[in-house]
Amino acid sequence: MLAHQIRIRLAVLALLVIAAFLSLSWEFLETIKDDAYFVAHEDEVIYYGSAQLFAETQSLQAESCIAEDVSKVGRFNWYGPGYNVVYGTLKMVFGNANSLFIRFHFVLACLMLAIVFLLQLLMEDKLLLAGILLISEQFTVYIYSYFPELLHLFFSTVLVYVLWQVYQQRSTTRWIALFIMLVLVFSLCRITTIFFLAALLPLGSDWRQRGPVVLIFVLGIVASVLYLRFCIAPPYAGEMHKLERLYTFNIWNFLLESIKATLANAWRMVTTYSVPVFVLLGLGILAIFNFWKTKDRFQLAAVLVALCLVGTLMAFYSVSPFYFVKQTAMLLPLLLVAAMRGPLLATKWGLLLVLIYFWVSVNKHRTNVIAEHQQAFANFRNNASLREAFQQIRASVEVNKDIVVLWCYNEYDYGSAVQALLPYSTASGNTMMYTTNIVFDQAVDPKVKFKLHHKLRVDYILSRHPLDWLAGGLKLQTPFFYLYRNPTVRK
Repeated sequence: MLAHQIRIRLAVLALLVIAAFLSLSWEFLETIKDDAYFVAHEDEVIYYGSAQLFAETQSLQAESCIAEDVSKVGRFNWYGPGYNVVYGTLKMVFGNANSLFIRFHFVLACLMLAIVFLLQLLMEDKLLLAGILLISEQFTVYIYSYFPELLHLFFSTVLVYVLWQVYQQRSTTRWIALFIMLVLVFSLCRITTIFFLAALLPLGSDWRQRGPVVLIFVLGIVASVLYLRFCIAPPYAGEMHKLERLYTFNIWNFLLESIKATLANAWRMVTTYSVPVFVLLGLGILAIFNFWKTKDRFQLAAVLVALCLVGTLMAFYSVSPFYFVKQTAMLLPLLLVAAMRGPLLATKWGLLLVLIYFWVSVNKHRTNVIAEHQQAFANFRNNASLREAFQQIRASVEVNKDIVVLWCYNEYDYGSAVQALLPYSTASGNTMMYTTNIVFDQAVDPKVKFKLHHKLRVDYILSRHPLDWLAGGLKLQTPFFYLYRNPTVRK
Protein backbone atom coordinates (compact mmCIF):
# COMPACT_ATOMS: atom_id res chain seq x y z
CA MET A 1 0.00 0.00 0.00
CA LEU A 2 2.78 2.45 0.97
CA ALA A 3 4.73 1.71 -2.22
CA HIS A 4 1.59 2.27 -4.26
CA GLN A 5 1.00 5.67 -2.60
CA ILE A 6 4.60 6.67 -3.30
CA ARG A 7 4.22 5.71 -6.97
CA ILE A 8 1.06 7.82 -7.23
CA ARG A 9 2.74 10.82 -5.61
CA LEU A 10 5.75 10.45 -7.90
CA ALA A 11 3.51 10.24 -10.96
CA VAL A 12 1.55 13.36 -9.92
CA LEU A 13 4.73 15.31 -9.26
CA ALA A 14 6.36 14.17 -12.50
CA LEU A 15 3.33 15.30 -14.49
CA LEU A 16 3.33 18.65 -12.68
CA VAL A 17 7.04 19.25 -13.32
CA ILE A 18 6.78 18.22 -16.98
CA ALA A 19 3.69 20.37 -17.55
CA ALA A 20 5.22 23.39 -15.82
CA PHE A 21 8.48 23.04 -17.74
CA LEU A 22 6.76 22.61 -21.10
CA SER A 23 4.54 25.61 -20.40
CA LEU A 24 7.55 27.71 -19.47
CA SER A 25 9.46 26.53 -22.54
CA TRP A 26 6.58 27.33 -24.87
CA GLU A 27 6.19 30.79 -23.37
CA PHE A 28 9.95 31.37 -23.68
CA LEU A 29 10.00 30.37 -27.37
CA GLU A 30 7.00 32.56 -28.11
CA THR A 31 8.64 35.49 -26.33
CA ILE A 32 11.96 35.39 -28.18
CA LYS A 33 10.82 34.26 -31.62
CA ASP A 34 10.87 37.76 -33.17
CA ASP A 35 13.58 39.16 -30.89
CA ALA A 36 11.03 41.91 -30.12
CA TYR A 37 12.35 42.59 -26.63
CA PHE A 38 14.23 45.42 -24.97
CA VAL A 39 15.21 46.91 -21.61
CA ALA A 40 12.29 48.56 -19.82
CA HIS A 41 13.58 49.64 -16.40
CA GLU A 42 16.23 52.27 -15.75
CA ASP A 43 18.18 49.89 -13.47
CA GLU A 44 18.18 47.21 -16.18
CA VAL A 45 20.03 49.67 -18.41
CA ILE A 46 23.06 49.41 -16.12
CA TYR A 47 23.46 45.69 -16.84
CA TYR A 48 22.71 46.16 -20.53
CA GLY A 49 25.15 49.06 -20.84
CA SER A 50 27.88 47.30 -18.85
CA ALA A 51 27.65 44.34 -21.22
CA GLN A 52 27.71 46.59 -24.27
CA LEU A 53 30.72 48.51 -22.96
CA PHE A 54 32.70 45.33 -22.27
CA ALA A 55 31.77 43.78 -25.62
CA GLU A 56 32.98 46.88 -27.47
CA THR A 57 36.03 47.86 -25.39
CA GLN A 58 36.74 44.98 -22.94
CA SER A 59 36.63 47.59 -20.19
CA LEU A 60 35.45 46.88 -16.64
CA GLN A 61 34.74 50.52 -15.82
CA ALA A 62 31.27 51.95 -15.18
CA GLU A 63 29.15 52.68 -18.21
CA SER A 64 27.36 55.36 -16.19
CA CYS A 65 27.34 56.98 -12.77
CA ILE A 66 25.51 59.55 -10.68
CA ALA A 67 27.18 62.84 -9.76
CA GLU A 68 30.52 61.51 -11.09
CA ASP A 69 30.68 58.86 -8.34
CA VAL A 70 32.70 55.80 -9.36
CA SER A 71 34.84 53.41 -7.32
CA LYS A 72 38.20 54.54 -6.00
CA VAL A 73 39.87 51.63 -7.81
CA GLY A 74 38.98 50.79 -11.41
CA ARG A 75 36.23 53.41 -11.88
CA PHE A 76 33.61 50.67 -11.42
CA ASN A 77 29.89 51.31 -10.91
CA TRP A 78 27.88 50.47 -7.76
CA TYR A 79 27.48 46.85 -8.88
CA GLY A 80 31.18 46.19 -9.40
CA PRO A 81 32.93 44.76 -12.48
CA GLY A 82 31.47 41.24 -12.49
CA TYR A 83 28.46 41.85 -14.72
CA ASN A 84 30.62 43.55 -17.36
CA VAL A 85 32.51 40.28 -17.75
CA VAL A 86 29.59 37.84 -17.60
CA TYR A 87 27.12 39.58 -19.88
CA GLY A 88 29.77 41.35 -21.96
CA THR A 89 31.44 38.04 -22.80
CA LEU A 90 28.02 36.69 -23.68
CA LYS A 91 27.56 39.51 -26.22
CA MET A 92 31.04 38.98 -27.63
CA VAL A 93 30.42 35.28 -28.19
CA PHE A 94 26.74 35.18 -29.23
CA GLY A 95 26.12 38.58 -30.75
CA ASN A 96 23.88 41.48 -29.87
CA ALA A 97 20.35 40.06 -30.02
CA ASN A 98 17.86 42.07 -27.96
CA SER A 99 16.67 38.91 -26.22
CA LEU A 100 20.17 37.55 -25.51
CA PHE A 101 19.85 38.11 -21.76
CA ILE A 102 16.52 36.24 -21.71
CA ARG A 103 17.95 33.30 -23.67
CA PHE A 104 20.89 33.12 -21.29
CA HIS A 105 18.58 33.20 -18.28
CA PHE A 106 16.48 30.37 -19.66
CA VAL A 107 19.59 28.23 -20.15
CA LEU A 108 20.62 28.98 -16.56
CA ALA A 109 17.14 27.97 -15.39
CA CYS A 110 17.47 24.63 -17.19
CA LEU A 111 20.91 24.07 -15.64
CA MET A 112 19.47 24.80 -12.20
CA LEU A 113 16.85 22.11 -12.67
CA ALA A 114 19.54 19.67 -13.82
CA ILE A 115 21.57 20.36 -10.66
CA VAL A 116 18.47 19.72 -8.54
CA PHE A 117 18.27 16.20 -9.91
CA LEU A 118 21.96 15.62 -9.13
CA LEU A 119 21.40 16.15 -5.40
CA GLN A 120 21.37 13.01 -3.25
CA LEU A 121 17.72 13.42 -2.32
CA LEU A 122 14.78 11.06 -2.63
CA MET A 123 13.14 11.31 -6.05
CA GLU A 124 9.98 12.66 -4.46
CA ASP A 125 11.98 15.44 -2.82
CA LYS A 126 13.73 16.26 -6.09
CA LEU A 127 10.43 16.49 -7.93
CA LEU A 128 8.93 18.63 -5.15
CA LEU A 129 11.95 20.95 -5.28
CA ALA A 130 11.82 21.24 -9.08
CA GLY A 131 8.06 21.80 -9.02
CA ILE A 132 8.29 24.57 -6.42
CA LEU A 133 11.05 26.30 -8.37
CA LEU A 134 9.08 26.13 -11.61
CA ILE A 135 6.10 27.93 -10.12
CA SER A 136 7.97 30.39 -7.89
CA GLU A 137 8.07 34.08 -8.74
CA GLN A 138 11.84 34.36 -8.29
CA PHE A 139 12.51 31.57 -10.80
CA THR A 140 9.93 32.20 -13.52
CA VAL A 141 9.58 35.98 -13.59
CA TYR A 142 13.27 36.94 -13.69
CA ILE A 143 13.96 34.75 -16.70
CA TYR A 144 12.26 37.52 -18.68
CA SER A 145 14.09 40.41 -17.07
CA TYR A 146 17.43 42.05 -17.80
CA PHE A 147 18.08 41.96 -14.06
CA PRO A 148 20.68 39.28 -13.22
CA GLU A 149 18.59 37.40 -10.63
CA LEU A 150 18.63 34.15 -12.64
CA LEU A 151 22.42 34.39 -12.67
CA HIS A 152 22.40 34.64 -8.87
CA LEU A 153 19.86 31.85 -8.54
CA PHE A 154 22.18 29.70 -10.66
CA PHE A 155 25.24 30.68 -8.59
CA SER A 156 23.29 29.86 -5.43
CA THR A 157 22.25 26.47 -6.79
CA VAL A 158 25.88 25.63 -7.58
CA LEU A 159 26.91 26.68 -4.08
CA VAL A 160 24.11 24.59 -2.54
CA TYR A 161 25.28 21.55 -4.51
CA VAL A 162 28.86 21.99 -3.28
CA LEU A 163 27.66 22.68 0.27
CA TRP A 164 25.65 19.47 0.13
CA GLN A 165 28.86 17.56 -0.62
CA VAL A 166 30.54 19.29 2.33
CA TYR A 167 27.82 18.13 4.70
CA GLN A 168 27.87 14.64 3.25
CA GLN A 169 31.51 14.58 4.47
CA ARG A 170 33.00 13.23 1.26
CA SER A 171 36.53 14.57 0.74
CA THR A 172 35.43 17.47 2.92
CA THR A 173 38.59 19.58 2.63
CA ARG A 174 38.47 19.59 -1.16
CA TRP A 175 34.78 20.52 -1.22
CA ILE A 176 35.26 23.26 1.39
CA ALA A 177 38.10 24.78 -0.63
CA LEU A 178 35.93 24.70 -3.77
CA PHE A 179 33.02 26.24 -1.88
CA ILE A 180 35.14 29.12 -0.56
CA MET A 181 36.64 29.80 -3.98
CA LEU A 182 33.21 29.87 -5.65
CA VAL A 183 31.79 32.19 -2.99
CA LEU A 184 34.64 34.64 -3.55
CA VAL A 185 34.27 34.52 -7.33
CA PHE A 186 30.48 34.88 -7.27
CA SER A 187 30.80 37.79 -4.82
CA LEU A 188 32.42 39.82 -7.60
CA CYS A 189 28.94 40.09 -9.10
CA ARG A 190 26.95 40.51 -5.90
CA ILE A 191 28.88 41.21 -2.73
CA THR A 192 26.22 39.74 -0.42
CA THR A 193 27.09 36.29 -1.78
CA ILE A 194 29.91 36.43 0.78
CA PHE A 195 27.35 35.52 3.45
CA PHE A 196 27.28 31.98 2.09
CA LEU A 197 30.52 31.53 4.02
CA ALA A 198 28.31 31.47 7.13
CA ALA A 199 27.10 28.06 5.92
CA LEU A 200 30.47 26.63 6.97
CA LEU A 201 30.18 27.80 10.58
CA PRO A 202 28.30 24.71 11.87
CA LEU A 203 31.13 22.45 10.69
CA GLY A 204 33.33 20.80 13.31
CA SER A 205 32.51 19.22 16.67
CA ASP A 206 34.39 21.71 18.87
CA TRP A 207 35.83 25.21 18.75
CA ARG A 208 39.28 23.97 17.80
CA GLN A 209 37.82 22.55 14.60
CA ARG A 210 35.50 25.48 14.03
CA GLY A 211 38.19 28.10 14.63
CA PRO A 212 39.59 28.08 11.06
CA VAL A 213 36.06 28.30 9.61
CA VAL A 214 35.19 31.25 11.85
CA LEU A 215 38.42 32.93 10.77
CA ILE A 216 37.56 32.39 7.09
CA PHE A 217 34.11 33.91 7.65
CA VAL A 218 35.51 36.95 9.47
CA LEU A 219 38.20 37.48 6.83
CA GLY A 220 35.54 37.17 4.13
CA ILE A 221 33.42 39.89 5.76
CA VAL A 222 36.47 42.15 6.17
CA ALA A 223 37.44 41.57 2.54
CA SER A 224 33.89 42.38 1.41
CA VAL A 225 33.89 45.67 3.37
CA LEU A 226 37.21 46.63 1.77
CA TYR A 227 35.86 45.64 -1.63
CA LEU A 228 32.81 47.83 -1.04
CA ARG A 229 35.03 50.70 0.03
CA PHE A 230 37.46 50.64 -2.87
CA CYS A 231 35.92 48.67 -5.77
CA ILE A 232 32.25 49.66 -5.57
CA ALA A 233 30.99 53.15 -6.38
CA PRO A 234 29.33 55.08 -3.54
CA PRO A 235 25.73 53.82 -3.46
CA TYR A 236 22.81 56.00 -4.46
CA ALA A 237 20.47 54.21 -2.00
CA GLY A 238 20.21 56.46 1.04
CA GLU A 239 20.16 53.68 3.66
CA MET A 240 23.62 52.54 2.54
CA HIS A 241 25.17 55.92 3.27
CA LYS A 242 25.56 54.92 6.92
CA LEU A 243 28.47 52.72 5.81
CA GLU A 244 30.50 55.94 5.76
CA ARG A 245 30.24 55.86 9.56
CA LEU A 246 31.92 52.47 9.53
CA TYR A 247 34.67 53.60 7.16
CA THR A 248 35.46 56.55 9.44
CA PHE A 249 35.32 54.32 12.56
CA ASN A 250 32.29 56.16 13.95
CA ILE A 251 31.15 52.79 15.29
CA TRP A 252 28.55 53.98 17.81
CA ASN A 253 26.55 56.03 15.28
CA PHE A 254 26.96 53.26 12.72
CA LEU A 255 25.46 50.69 15.11
CA LEU A 256 22.70 53.03 16.30
CA GLU A 257 21.57 53.95 12.77
CA SER A 258 21.76 50.30 11.69
CA ILE A 259 19.58 49.14 14.60
CA LYS A 260 17.00 51.85 13.91
CA ALA A 261 16.85 50.94 10.22
CA THR A 262 16.57 47.22 11.01
CA LEU A 263 13.63 47.71 13.37
CA ALA A 264 11.83 50.03 10.96
CA ASN A 265 12.36 47.70 8.01
CA ALA A 266 11.30 44.65 10.03
CA TRP A 267 7.94 46.32 10.64
CA ARG A 268 7.60 47.30 6.97
CA MET A 269 8.45 43.78 5.84
CA VAL A 270 5.73 42.07 7.87
CA THR A 271 3.09 44.71 7.13
CA THR A 272 3.65 44.90 3.35
CA TYR A 273 1.75 42.29 1.35
CA SER A 274 4.09 40.36 -0.93
CA VAL A 275 3.70 36.66 -1.69
CA PRO A 276 7.40 35.98 -2.54
CA VAL A 277 8.53 37.82 0.61
CA PHE A 278 6.15 35.80 2.80
CA VAL A 279 7.22 32.56 1.11
CA LEU A 280 10.86 33.37 1.80
CA LEU A 281 10.15 34.24 5.42
CA GLY A 282 8.12 31.04 5.76
CA LEU A 283 11.02 28.99 4.41
CA GLY A 284 13.36 30.63 6.90
CA ILE A 285 11.03 29.83 9.80
CA LEU A 286 10.71 26.26 8.51
CA ALA A 287 14.52 25.88 8.50
CA ILE A 288 14.62 27.05 12.13
CA PHE A 289 11.90 24.54 13.04
CA ASN A 290 13.65 21.70 11.20
CA PHE A 291 16.92 22.43 12.98
CA TRP A 292 15.12 22.44 16.33
CA LYS A 293 13.54 19.08 15.53
CA THR A 294 16.48 17.31 13.86
CA LYS A 295 19.66 19.21 14.86
CA ASP A 296 20.66 18.86 11.20
CA ARG A 297 23.67 21.13 10.66
CA PHE A 298 22.61 21.84 7.06
CA GLN A 299 19.43 23.44 8.43
CA LEU A 300 21.54 25.61 10.72
CA ALA A 301 23.76 26.55 7.79
CA ALA A 302 20.70 27.72 5.82
CA VAL A 303 19.43 29.71 8.83
CA LEU A 304 22.78 31.46 9.33
CA VAL A 305 23.09 32.48 5.68
CA ALA A 306 19.51 33.74 5.61
CA LEU A 307 19.93 35.71 8.84
CA CYS A 308 23.14 37.35 7.60
CA LEU A 309 21.64 38.37 4.26
CA VAL A 310 18.19 39.46 5.44
CA GLY A 311 19.67 41.26 8.46
CA THR A 312 22.08 43.17 6.23
CA LEU A 313 19.33 44.18 3.82
CA MET A 314 17.15 45.43 6.69
CA ALA A 315 20.03 47.45 8.14
CA PHE A 316 21.47 48.91 4.93
CA TYR A 317 18.96 48.56 2.12
CA SER A 318 15.25 48.46 1.39
CA VAL A 319 12.56 45.88 2.15
CA SER A 320 10.33 47.21 -0.61
CA PRO A 321 9.24 44.01 -2.40
CA PHE A 322 10.64 45.17 -5.75
CA TYR A 323 14.15 45.35 -4.30
CA PHE A 324 13.93 42.84 -1.47
CA VAL A 325 12.70 39.94 -3.64
CA LYS A 326 15.56 40.52 -6.08
CA GLN A 327 18.23 40.77 -3.40
CA THR A 328 17.05 37.67 -1.50
CA ALA A 329 16.31 35.46 -4.50
CA MET A 330 19.68 33.71 -4.01
CA LEU A 331 18.34 32.28 -0.73
CA LEU A 332 15.57 30.34 -2.47
CA PRO A 333 17.58 27.26 -3.59
CA LEU A 334 19.32 26.99 -0.20
CA LEU A 335 16.12 27.26 1.85
CA LEU A 336 14.23 24.91 -0.47
CA VAL A 337 16.92 22.22 -0.23
CA ALA A 338 16.87 22.66 3.54
CA ALA A 339 13.10 22.19 3.46
CA MET A 340 13.48 19.00 1.43
CA ARG A 341 15.88 17.66 4.09
CA GLY A 342 13.19 18.21 6.71
CA PRO A 343 11.41 15.29 8.40
CA LEU A 344 7.78 16.16 7.57
CA LEU A 345 6.50 15.16 4.13
CA ALA A 346 3.26 17.07 4.71
CA THR A 347 5.26 20.32 5.08
CA LYS A 348 6.99 19.79 1.76
CA TRP A 349 3.72 19.16 -0.05
CA GLY A 350 2.23 22.11 1.80
CA LEU A 351 4.87 24.40 0.28
CA LEU A 352 3.98 23.19 -3.17
CA LEU A 353 0.25 23.62 -2.60
CA VAL A 354 0.73 27.15 -1.24
CA LEU A 355 2.64 28.19 -4.36
CA ILE A 356 0.07 26.53 -6.61
CA TYR A 357 -2.58 28.60 -4.82
CA PHE A 358 -0.70 31.80 -5.66
CA TRP A 359 0.17 30.68 -9.20
CA VAL A 360 -2.40 33.00 -10.80
CA SER A 361 -0.74 36.11 -9.34
CA VAL A 362 2.76 34.87 -10.27
CA ASN A 363 1.59 34.13 -13.82
CA LYS A 364 0.02 37.59 -14.08
CA HIS A 365 3.25 39.23 -12.87
CA ARG A 366 5.33 37.30 -15.40
CA THR A 367 2.92 38.16 -18.22
CA ASN A 368 3.12 41.83 -17.26
CA VAL A 369 6.93 41.74 -17.23
CA ILE A 370 7.00 40.20 -20.71
CA ALA A 371 4.47 42.74 -22.02
CA GLU A 372 6.45 45.61 -20.47
CA HIS A 373 9.63 44.58 -22.30
CA GLN A 374 7.79 43.97 -25.56
CA GLN A 375 6.33 47.46 -25.28
CA ALA A 376 9.84 48.74 -24.59
CA PHE A 377 10.91 47.20 -27.90
CA ALA A 378 8.05 48.97 -29.68
CA ASN A 379 9.25 52.22 -28.11
CA PHE A 380 12.81 51.37 -29.20
CA ARG A 381 11.68 50.67 -32.77
CA ASN A 382 9.48 53.77 -32.98
CA ASN A 383 12.36 56.03 -31.90
CA ALA A 384 14.78 55.11 -34.67
CA SER A 385 15.52 58.78 -35.36
CA LEU A 386 16.54 59.38 -31.75
CA ARG A 387 18.74 56.26 -31.77
CA GLU A 388 20.45 57.35 -34.98
CA ALA A 389 21.00 60.84 -33.60
CA PHE A 390 22.61 59.47 -30.44
CA GLN A 391 24.93 57.31 -32.50
CA GLN A 392 26.25 60.45 -34.21
CA ILE A 393 27.91 61.32 -30.92
CA ARG A 394 30.45 58.57 -31.60
CA ALA A 395 31.85 60.48 -34.57
CA SER A 396 31.67 63.86 -32.85
CA VAL A 397 33.94 63.23 -29.86
CA GLU A 398 37.69 62.92 -29.72
CA VAL A 399 39.30 59.64 -30.68
CA ASN A 400 42.12 57.75 -28.98
CA LYS A 401 41.00 58.72 -25.48
CA ASP A 402 38.35 57.63 -22.99
CA ILE A 403 35.43 60.06 -22.82
CA VAL A 404 33.11 61.16 -20.01
CA VAL A 405 29.81 62.87 -20.90
CA LEU A 406 27.59 64.78 -18.46
CA TRP A 407 23.88 64.58 -19.22
CA CYS A 408 20.48 64.44 -17.52
CA TYR A 409 18.67 61.26 -18.57
CA ASN A 410 15.18 62.35 -17.49
CA GLU A 411 15.15 65.25 -19.97
CA TYR A 412 14.03 62.93 -22.75
CA ASP A 413 10.48 61.91 -23.63
CA TYR A 414 11.66 58.38 -24.44
CA GLY A 415 11.57 57.28 -20.80
CA SER A 416 13.99 56.30 -18.07
CA ALA A 417 15.63 53.56 -20.19
CA VAL A 418 16.84 56.10 -22.77
CA GLN A 419 20.47 55.47 -21.77
CA ALA A 420 20.32 52.12 -23.58
CA LEU A 421 20.25 54.05 -26.88
CA LEU A 422 23.58 55.81 -26.30
CA PRO A 423 26.93 54.78 -27.79
CA TYR A 424 29.33 53.20 -25.29
CA SER A 425 32.55 53.52 -27.27
CA THR A 426 34.23 56.06 -29.52
CA ALA A 427 35.13 55.54 -33.16
CA SER A 428 38.60 54.46 -32.02
CA GLY A 429 37.25 51.87 -29.56
CA ASN A 430 37.79 53.92 -26.39
CA THR A 431 35.22 53.98 -23.61
CA MET A 432 32.37 56.44 -23.21
CA MET A 433 30.99 56.93 -19.70
CA TYR A 434 27.87 58.94 -18.87
CA THR A 435 27.45 60.80 -15.59
CA THR A 436 24.10 62.28 -14.63
CA ASN A 437 22.71 64.55 -11.96
CA ILE A 438 19.35 63.43 -10.57
CA VAL A 439 17.10 66.42 -11.19
CA PHE A 440 13.33 65.95 -11.29
CA ASP A 441 12.33 69.59 -11.74
CA GLN A 442 12.96 70.27 -15.42
CA ALA A 443 12.43 73.99 -14.85
CA VAL A 444 15.49 74.21 -12.63
CA ASP A 445 18.44 76.40 -13.66
CA PRO A 446 20.44 74.44 -16.29
CA LYS A 447 23.64 75.26 -14.40
CA VAL A 448 22.23 73.19 -11.54
CA LYS A 449 21.15 70.41 -13.84
CA PHE A 450 24.59 70.24 -15.43
CA LYS A 451 26.64 70.93 -12.33
CA LEU A 452 30.21 69.61 -12.36
CA HIS A 453 31.42 67.79 -9.24
CA HIS A 454 35.09 67.62 -10.30
CA LYS A 455 35.48 63.94 -9.39
CA LEU A 456 35.93 62.93 -13.04
CA ARG A 457 37.33 64.69 -16.06
CA VAL A 458 34.07 65.54 -17.87
CA ASP A 459 34.81 66.09 -21.56
CA TYR A 460 31.36 66.86 -22.99
CA ILE A 461 27.93 68.04 -21.88
CA LEU A 462 24.84 66.56 -23.56
CA SER A 463 21.67 68.62 -23.20
CA ARG A 464 18.14 68.27 -24.55
CA HIS A 465 17.99 72.06 -24.89
CA PRO A 466 20.53 74.70 -25.96
CA LEU A 467 22.88 76.02 -23.26
CA ASP A 468 23.81 79.61 -23.96
CA TRP A 469 26.90 79.69 -21.76
CA LEU A 470 28.38 76.77 -23.72
CA ALA A 471 27.40 77.93 -27.21
CA GLY A 472 31.01 78.45 -28.28
CA GLY A 473 31.78 74.79 -27.69
CA LEU A 474 28.92 73.27 -29.68
CA LYS A 475 30.10 70.02 -31.30
CA LEU A 476 26.85 68.48 -32.51
CA GLN A 477 23.28 69.70 -32.88
CA THR A 478 20.32 67.47 -33.75
CA PRO A 479 16.55 67.87 -33.36
CA PHE A 480 16.88 65.90 -30.11
CA PHE A 481 19.91 67.32 -28.28
CA TYR A 482 22.97 69.55 -28.23
CA LEU A 483 26.47 68.24 -27.53
CA TYR A 484 28.99 70.72 -26.13
CA ARG A 485 32.62 70.47 -25.23
CA ASN A 486 33.25 71.22 -21.57
CA PRO A 487 35.20 74.50 -21.69
CA THR A 488 36.91 73.83 -18.34
CA VAL A 489 38.76 70.77 -19.72
CA ARG A 490 41.80 71.16 -21.91
CA LYS A 491 42.13 69.08 -25.03
